[in-house]
Amino acid sequence: MKNRIAEVRKSKHITQEQLAQALHTNRAYLSNLENGKNDPSVDLGGRIAQSLGETVESIFFTDDVRHERHKHATLPVPPRKTCGQKSSR
Repeated sequence: MKNRIAEVRKSKHITQEQLAQALHTNRAYLSNLENGKNDPSVDLGGRIAQSLGETVESIFFTDDVRHERHKHATLPVPPRKTCGQKSSR
């Protein structure tokens, strides 16, 4: 999952070790989160945002993610068939 954990953490002059300790996790796991190799639980995502003084949305819903969500939301949805409706083929 794309995120801004490292960007925000660095802008606040917080090391990975310091943030990992505040979150009661280890630095290696935090590194994996920052690099998108692991996805945090909802609880951990909230704790990360709170620890960095940010909203969950600002950390995890980056412009790339917002763009993807918008792109998929505008795709046409084919009509559903109801029971007993014959195919038009």
